[in-house]
Amino acid sequence: MTAVTWWIAETTAVGDDEALARDHQIAVRRTPPSTGLYLARDQGRLGLHRADGPRTYPLICDLAAVAAERAPGARQSPLAKACGLTRPTAMHVCDATAGLGRDSVMLAWLGASVTPLERHPVIYLLLHDAWQRLHAGSSYPEWVDRLGAPQSVDAGQWLAGRPVAPIDTIYMDPMFAAARRKAQPQKALAWLGELAGPDMDADDLLAAARQTAAKRVVVKQHARGTPLAPPSHQVKAKAVRFDVYLIG
Repeated sequence: MTAVTWWIAETTAVGDDEALARDHQIAVRRTPPSTGLYLARDQGRLGLHRADGPRTYPLICDLAAVAAERAPGARQSPLAKACGLTRPTAMHVCDATAGLGRDSVMLAWLGASVTPLERHPVIYLLLHDAWQRLHAGSSYPEWVDRLGAPQSVDAGQWLAGRPVAPIDTIYMDPMFAAARRKAQPQKALAWLGELAGPDMDADDLLAAARQTAAKRVVVKQHARGTPLAPPSHQVKAKAVRFDVYLIG
């Protein structure tokens, strides 16, 4: 995994950010680094920046933009089909590997109450900052109320604690080892992979999820990837596949 620092300029109101950095064991610096990845605010938004290499925009989590981009056709998307949300259905979904929240947002938009979990501190901070911005205004779409506050926690440990509220569906999108491809991966995928590395405990998380979910577990996978375990059925898309494990 790659170490990340947090650049907080001398002229910035630093109290909250310093506390967040301390809580998540991220070193604070007063001058921008010359190499590597680092956190910094850009017009109030927390972003992940790269100091070296080709000039590029920071990676910023924008949940509202994700909803606007993916809402058309979402009801008939492979994600909706895999999770049983092709019609508005009241259910509780735990996104056990929330990442930057792209699938969490769509699950909430489709009608589920979503609990997002993310164990990597930097990725969690980007996601939580975006979630806070969603609630900054006086009004917002109703799906925002269904997207719970992200939790900075290891999903396996959280599931082992036997959550009190029943979980209908547990959704997993593990970071698998990079598949062989001709094109360069998207910046978000490449940087997240550099930060966290592959999820080597995905098999254990699947086992814990199948013991906890009331109705199903859904695992997002490369289209040609090997299933973590034989699924009940699969929902296929162009580049990815959803392995569905029905419970009971």
